[in-house]
Amino acid sequence: MKVVDSSFLVEAILKKKELLEMDFLLTVDLGIYETANSIWKHEVLLKDLEDGLPYLSILSGLIESGRIRIVSPGKELMERAYSIAARNRRPFYDAMFIALALQLGSELETFDKAQTALLVREASR
Repeated sequence: MKVVDSSFLVEAILKKKELLEMDFLLTVDLGIYETANSIWKHEVLLKDLEDGLPYLSILSGLIESGRIRIVSPGKELMERAYSIAARNRRPFYDAMFIALALQLGSELETFDKAQTALLVREASR
């Protein structure tokens, strides 16, 4: 099991399907919304996708099959994410992925270098 953020899910669904070959991926619920929004953005704004619906179907299929498991954060996870966000002056939604990875003692799969740096900083606290 690995915790994944939205940047990882978008990259995996749009470009590198082999990234989805892990047993299962864990993400916070907002990761699904951010990923769906990125698919929309690629179709509607960037216009580098002709039709985003097949990619959205891949995402929903991964959720339905249990390959992507979604965590709805509780009080403890939200408070940890808030502390990370406040301490590092980073958005709360970014800190959610880091807080989940730290809480589970898991790696965080991301294509966001700032996320990686923040995870390393927080893990060494």
